Amino acid sequence: MLNWGVMGAGGIAYVFCNGMRFTDTGQILAVASRTQERIDRLANDFDIPRRYNDYAELLTDDDIDAVYIATIHPLHAEWAVKCAEAGKHLLVEKPISMNHGEAAAMVNAARENDVFLMEAFMYRCHPQIAKMVELIQAGAIGDVQMIRATFGYRSGFNPQSRLYNREMGGGGILDIGCYTASMSRKVAGAAANELFLNPISVKGNGKTGPTGVDHIAAATLKFENDIIAEIICAVECNYGSNVVIYGTEGTLTIPNPWLPSSPCRGAREPLPLDTTFPATQLIVQSSQSRETTEVTIPVDRDLFTYEADTVAIHIADRQAPAMSWADTLGNMQLLDAWREEVGVVQ
Repeated sequence: MLNWGVMGAGGIAYVFCNGMRFTDTGQILAVASRTQERIDRLANDFDIPRRYNDYAELLTDDDIDAVYIATIHPLHAEWAVKCAEAGKHLLVEKPISMNHGEAAAMVNAARENDVFLMEAFMYRCHPQIAKMVELIQAGAIGDVQMIRATFGYRSGFNPQSRLYNREMGGGGILDIGCYTASMSRKVAGAAANELFLNPISVKGNGKTGPTGVDHIAAATLKFENDIIAEIICAVECNYGSNVVIYGTEGTLTIPNPWLPSSPCRGAREPLPLDTTFPATQLIVQSSQSRETTEVTIPVDRDLFTYEADTVAIHIADRQAPAMSWADTLGNMQLLDAWREEVGVVQ
């Protein structure tokens, strides 16, 4: 049983605490935030016994084994390094940092202090990703040729909000483009029997706003195995979320790539312990017969529960194959290149 401390008490922290209701690998022991109202809501709703109004206090609690960092992006690197130096294992909300340099410092801190570290790409921990890899490597759609991954929604412009404020890590690429980037690298890797591949070419374009962050962005990637990926993200356009993988013999579609089977994501209160979790589907279509096959992936817990369990299962290894240190560093390099192509001020 891991004793977890949660650093930050916003919306994603609430989702994670909800997911922890469905695991027997750990429990939330403490929450730290600079906003008392948020601390009290999280602690009261999930019976969290210890409350800290300073992040540093959490690090002095010897009973805390692992810390989930759910603060705004610019605080990730500073507090991850401090957590590592305090001997705490780490799950850090995506994107792990503001840039590759910060991510490298975090990985070095984890290595030097012998602690676990994983970037919290929760979708990577869900069994539908394992099934996707299995189908690709079994030749269900032949040889992979192209990937198209999208994640877009519309949020009204507010220069002070997290999404549009450059100092707070705003912009679509950091907020949600990181998903499309990591998925394309995962698919290209699966086609090469690797955990991931990094692109050898990144070409991007997009729309930036008055605060210097990207509102809409797209990029074309090329991998060493000649796979091409198109990735698109937007925070001011209802573009939707979808992943389609095109092969020589058909297509593989992931209708719900980022938030499969997660009642916790939209919950405003603690979910009942008898909550059931919906199965998810992958769709395989043959280009010859036009036959469509729905592949159903049964699940027995929430998406965020899978994420917490992944940490517990691999904690002795100090990193997890779902999102290894090398994978995270490669993804941050891609995000840096994409933002530079789009003209985002970094």
